[in-house]
Amino acid sequence: MSILNQPFQGQLGDILIEKLDSNFKSITIFSAFAKNSGVLRLKSALEKFKENGGKITAFIGIDLDGTSYEALLNLFSLCDNLYVIHSENPSTTYHSKIYLLENDTSAWCAIGSNNLTGGGLWTNFESCSLLEYDLSSQKSELDNIYSVIDKYTDPSYICSTQISSIDDIDILLDANYISKEVTQKISTIKRRLDQTEQRKKNRLFGSEKISIPTMISFEKRRKPFTTPSEPPVDFTIRPSNIPAFTNEQFWFEMRKSTGGSRNILDLSMLGQIESGSVIGTPYEYTDSTHMYGGVKFFEIDPNETSREKNITINYHGIDYYPSTIKFTPNNGSWRIQLKGAPNDGTDELSKYGNKGDFVHKILVFEKINPDYYVLSLLDESELENIKSISRVWGRNGSNSSSKAYGML
Repeated sequence: MSILNQPFQGQLGDILIEKLDSNFKSITIFSAFAKNSGVLRLKSALEKFKENGGKITAFIGIDLDGTSYEALLNLFSLCDNLYVIHSENPSTTYHSKIYLLENDTSAWCAIGSNNLTGGGLWTNFESCSLLEYDLSSQKSELDNIYSVIDKYTDPSYICSTQISSIDDIDILLDANYISKEVTQKISTIKRRLDQTEQRKKNRLFGSEKISIPTMISFEKRRKPFTTPSEPPVDFTIRPSNIPAFTNEQFWFEMRKSTGGSRNILDLSMLGQIESGSVIGTPYEYTDSTHMYGGVKFFEIDPNETSREKNITINYHGIDYYPSTIKFTPNNGSWRIQLKGAPNDGTDELSKYGNKGDFVHKILVFEKINPDYYVLSLLDESELENIKSISRVWGRNGSNSSSKAYGML
């Protein structure tokens, strides 16, 4: 047995990805909380595991608003068996964190404090025991885990329910047992802001710098460019030792949208800061009154106007590809076309634009990796609220009527 103290001695998420690529035939996950930040960073490894004949079972808690609607949707598409665990007793919380991989002859198990979230698997201070078993002689040592699996999968056990359809997840959402990630994010930021205001101004602790597999840095100097509404800009994208954000999220004001399918979102090369600061982030610009525009969030050099980039967007638990980001010379701006075929044979993403899903909404994107993003929506009535809790926000142009965007 060994003890992993994350992040100093490694990160459990990386270890799980490595183990999923070995010769195990099943993985059983017990986790109190599940978020897209964890689920989607394991997704490709879990998909490959399943394609190779592996079986995936998960027992997920829904207490303390720690599990999101979107995470359950994505887990449902990945798991052979997905269960939700919850007790109506307010003094009882499902709090297990176990990752068990098995084949016919051996098993590997991590037991500790790591939830199925980006923080739990990569950036939080966490500790867990890593154990290996020879099942020919040590299988009985796993009996306590097997017995709780039997308990949770027993249809008569009243604190466990198997998710058999997306409708089951929708029922949990409608009954307020779970909520959407963007709502959870806003609540978390508000709570932290309140806590910060209550503390004394002199900080008593430092900040640990921890990276997560999210961002790519590069250095490239381009010639200055101009647009009718912006001064000459020399874009220098510098390598950064700033760790990637655990849940790097940007929001964009859509308004009426453009395009026949009402699915085109305007992105900016450069923005004028209205509130907050980008110092110490990849969006820092030489002029402190400006920040790099929304196109930089999608990891595109704003001056590389001949480039097109296709990304995958996860929306309502479904992957859509390709959504295309490109520069449009006619109006001198970058745009993203929200489109692409789904992975389950349902409507393409552009159909949601035709239905009006994106119009007069605030589009919130979370970066999983440079080519993969999660999309959530807020009503535009939330604009002032989201501005007030943003780390920084600005406008695409220099006048007060320009569309707003910001970093949560």
